[in-house]
Amino acid sequence: MSPVRHVTLVTSVITLGIASLAGCSEADGPSSPPSPGAAAPSPTATEVPCGAVADTVSRHLRSDQVRAVTVEGQCTTVVVATTLGDGDAGPGRQLCDRAGEVAYSGDVNSVRVLSGSGSELANGITGMRCLT
Repeated sequence: MSPVRHVTLVTSVITLGIASLAGCSEADGPSSPPSPGAAAPSPTATEVPCGAVADTVSRHLRSDQVRAVTVEGQCTTVVVATTLGDGDAGPGRQLCDRAGEVAYSGDVNSVRVLSGSGSELANGITGMRCLT
């Protein structure tokens, strides 16, 4: 077998292998979108929507010092924005520990508490007390 014919044969085999692995066929078209009335699957206990976690933490903290509670990342970090000053690490750590009592559900694995200027006052991770 000539080298050119061998390379062509090998190239053809590789191309066919890639096409079959990718599941290419002319019958495959774009998938149709779900019908407007179709219900989305409901989340399980470990798949709590990000907004629900933020609302739960906000209700649990019930403090005039809390301006907003949001979730960042891919629903992994609860961020508590406060009116506290940059030197208020103690109250920030207390808010962080309290937020941690209810925040760690679904993918949430950390809590951050920020001062009014945006400086981090405290942070915590699942199963640990918050640090300043």
